[in-house]
Parts: sequence; C-alpha cells; structure tokens
Amino acid sequence: MIGPRSQSPTFRYLGAGAVLSLISLTFLLFGRPSYLGSEWNSGPYLLKDSSSGSPVRSEKCAGAEPGAGPTNGGATENSTWEFNVHRDGNNHGLSESQCLSAFPKLFVELERTAEFWAANDGIAYKDVDDVARGGGVDGNGNGLVGAAIKDGELYILDYGPQPYTFTRGKATLHSLHRALSAYPDRHTLPDIEFVLTTDDFSTPTSTGNRQSPIWSYTKRPDAPDTGIWLMPDFGYWAWPEVAQVGEYKDVRRRISTIDEGLPFSAKKKQLLWRGSVAANPEIRNGLLEAARGKTWGSLKEVKWDDDQQANLMPIEDHCTYAFLAHTEGRSYSGRGKYLLNCRSVLISHKPHWLEAHHAALIPSGLDANYVQVERDWSDLERKVEFLLDNPAAAERIAENAARTFRDRYLTPAAESCYWRYLVNMYGGVSGFVPVLEGKGKGRGVKFESWVLGV
Repeated sequence: MIGPRSQSPTFRYLGAGAVLSLISLTFLLFGRPSYLGSEWNSGPYLLKDSSSGSPVRSEKCAGAEPGAGPTNGGATENSTWEFNVHRDGNNHGLSESQCLSAFPKLFVELERTAEFWAANDGIAYKDVDDVARGGGVDGNGNGLVGAAIKDGELYILDYGPQPYTFTRGKATLHSLHRALSAYPDRHTLPDIEFVLTTDDFSTPTSTGNRQSPIWSYTKRPDAPDTGIWLMPDFGYWAWPEVAQVGEYKDVRRRISTIDEGLPFSAKKKQLLWRGSVAANPEIRNGLLEAARGKTWGSLKEVKWDDDQQANLMPIEDHCTYAFLAHTEGRSYSGRGKYLLNCRSVLISHKPHWLEAHHAALIPSGLDANYVQVERDWSDLERKVEFLLDNPAAAERIAENAARTFRDRYLTPAAESCYWRYLVNMYGGVSGFVPVLEGKGKGRGVKFESWVLGV
C-alpha cells in the first residue's frame, strides 16, 4: 500500500465559503476512515455536480470531451501557424489548438481510454483509492505515486518506495510539472487525483468488474488494460541508469549531430541490435537466431552484470547503421523512441504493448515509417534483403521516420502537449474532485517543496 495521502484546495470555481455551503446542501461526501479525522471538514474528495449529465469542467476546458481535443481560451489563434521543429520542437508551452494541429495522431489512445470510462460511469474516487491501496511492483505500493493537480499545480500525495525504479518516479513527475508550469493557462486545467506506476507495466488490483484508472508507461490494447491511461515514459526527462543515454534533449542533439553529417546512403548496411536477452528471452533470442550467420546482421547481447559491458554502444552510434532492430522487453522497450529519432529504418515485430506515440507508426505504403515483421522473425530475412536491394525505398522509410518522429511526435513539445491532454481527458471522465485543504496540515505537498524534501 502507499502511505497516507495529502492534497490542496477544492473546486477552482468556488470560494471557501461557497464550498462549505455546497457541501452541506448539494454534495455527497465520501471518504475512507483513514482520511476522516477531527482536523477535516470533509472527506478527501467531492462528487462533481451531475445535474448537467456530464462531469463539471471549466468553461475553457469544456471542449475536452472524449473524442475532442482540449481547447485553450488563452491560445494564440493563428490559422497560418504550422509546427516547425526548429522553432517549436522544444516549446513546452504550445497552446492546445497548436498541440492538436501539430500532433493529430498523438492523442488517439487517450481518447479511446476516455470513451471507455465515459461508457462505464466515469472514474470514481474508490477506483483511484483502490489502486493506491492495493498495487505496486510487489503488491505493497512500491513503485506507485499518488498525486493531484489543483489549479494547474502539481501536488504529491503519496510516494511509495522505489527500490527498483528510484529515478523513474522523479523523472516522470519533473516532466509532468514542466508541462504544467510551461502552460500559461494551466489554471484552466481540471482538478484531478490520480495514481501512476513506475514499473515496466501496470499490475493493478481491480474490484469486481471495475478496471483500473492507473497511469502507466505502457498498456495492452484490450482488456484488462482498456481503462489504463498511457503516459510518457521517464526517458523523456532522463535515463541515467543506462550508460551513455542521459537527458532526452541531449540525446536528440547527439543524434542530430550524427545524422546531419552522415547521409543515409553512407550508413552501414546492416541490421543493428544491442540489448539484454534476459528482458524477453523468447523474442530476443528469436531475433538473434533469425540473423545468425547473416552478413547483414550486427546483433550482440549486452550483459548488464558484466562490468566491462563489452557490447554496449552509445545510443547515438546506433544511428550510423541503416537498419535498427527493435524488440519489446518485459513489456515495452524504452529504446524505441531513441531509435525513431534516427534517420534509419526501424524494424520491429508486431507489438503487444502500446506507447503514447504508436498511433503515428505506419508499417506499409508510401508513407511507411518503419518495417513490421512477425513476432517470430520468420520474415525478417526477406524484408531486410528487400531493403538492401531497394535502397531508394529504404531511404524513403528512413526519411519518413525522421520527419514523423524526430521532427514531430517525439519532440519535447509533443511530450508536454500529451501530458496536458492526458490531464484534460482524465478530468473529463472523473466524477470527483480532490479536497486538499482542511483544518491543520491538509493533504498533499506542492511538487516544488516535495522534490526538495521539505
């Protein structure tokens, strides 16, 4: 279980006195005994007003219903604006209309998840509380983070022990905080309470037939994961545990330096892979076997318990190869976003695990931006040989990949747009708002203080 929680004020649209009168007249109060004490005027949340037939939202966020993009009352509306990676790629504060214009495929899974929850009576406080009390890497809350957003500010409620993911939680929260603080109209975002997991995938506990609204780096496309909310992974901030990866913007800079000085025609015409087989022996051993003895293969295992790590290669050096193999690990593999930043051809098996950017992947046709093979790699040799025999087609796929991902869907700007869309979609189907203030200490610590340990 995660430990006791904490948070901040109530409805953004109401003053404190109005909130108290509404509590006594129109709102049902719920709460677990552990949250109800003499220091509290109410429980840890308030039900939203359901008289309108839909969750209460700020009038500036009213457009953020399932299937529709969030709207930004303060956005600079300019019908001639087009996303330019050199000008806008690192802009974490794009307006909501700019986000929708620049990244139309980025939010597909969020809309699908919102539609699921809208059709299942929305997210209740009990759904979130059940996740907080019964999940985690080991079933004891390890790897879980409980948090809330109030008036566009991030509050930390619970931070379960992170014995295996000790940098992931902080990296993820830093990224979310950056997306919020860079946004001029953050006060228009809905007030929400949520739980995220820093594990490779979510292992939530569910009650009855209810699914889990946990935030996760990855999910499977169907039940039991339909209700899970995809979030950007920790690597968009930094990945210090893996040698020579580091901070995301710096990785992009190093990759860009390689690709600017190396035309596709000059890249090594081999399929490159470096990784740990142990993370997914069936898939990764299958790849090694499919390429064994092939002159077009450069595939080597990295053993993390080997102090020398002889086969380890800096991530940017992957971009010197024309063809890059990508495999899933325990679930998704965080390496994929780095490889898609290269102007190379990504070759990957059919996925079982989704990431936020996957809706932009195109496996065939003139707009193909990667090559998909069977999960047993049975067609790998045929497709690699086709690419070798058709260099123009291979280069077109590589250019499509760079234009789609490096220059658009995997930019820092896209990541922050995604975070805010997640907040809007989640808030649109959440049937309650968290209460953070009460007599005494209240619930939650603002991120700026929490991250300093004060």
